[in-house]
Amino acid sequence: MTRPHEDRQRHTPTDHRPGGPAITLAAPSWWAIAVVNVKSERAPAGVAAYETLVEQARAGATKAHEAAILLSHNQRRVVVLMHVEGHTAFANLAAAWDDHHLFAERRAVAESHTLALYRLVTVAGEIAIDPASHDAYAFAHVPSGTVVEPGFRGSCVFDADDGTGRAIVYRAEQIEQIEAVREAGEAFYPVKAVRTFA
Repeated sequence: MTRPHEDRQRHTPTDHRPGGPAITLAAPSWWAIAVVNVKSERAPAGVAAYETLVEQARAGATKAHEAAILLSHNQRRVVVLMHVEGHTAFANLAAAWDDHHLFAERRAVAESHTLALYRLVTVAGEIAIDPASHDAYAFAHVPSGTVVEPGFRGSCVFDADDGTGRAIVYRAEQIEQIEAVREAGEAFYPVKAVRTFA
């Protein structure tokens, strides 16, 4: 059992209310992207855990900049996008967010999760991530070389640093545009912006 003063030392005060400023994404830049699979009843705990982890990363040695936390409409995935300085900053983040540390800090809420470094290579249209917006968003994890679907208000394409895949964030005026392009076998799902950090 931990002592009360140890818990106070580990705790980072975090405002867990949804919202935050609109953040814009600019290429080229490095982004850490975490995809956290949770049980739907654990989605609020997943969002809260990663809000705290983002705050810790921004305050620590990771040199993290703006970030966004997205939640899938079915409450099964939390997606974290965090702008980092590059490979060294990502290595620090990966060490802080490994299974051992998440368990020790009581933030292990995921059924499974991935964390990878991506390079933002293309931004098209309006892709600001804004929790106050009524626009629809989608997150896709697709094979390398996949072409961006046309007809969206905006999109941004991230290429995995290790060349294994591509992540795409779409912004559309209506959820129907998002649902119309889902492809079988692809990790493509509607999300909402829950929290942003600038």
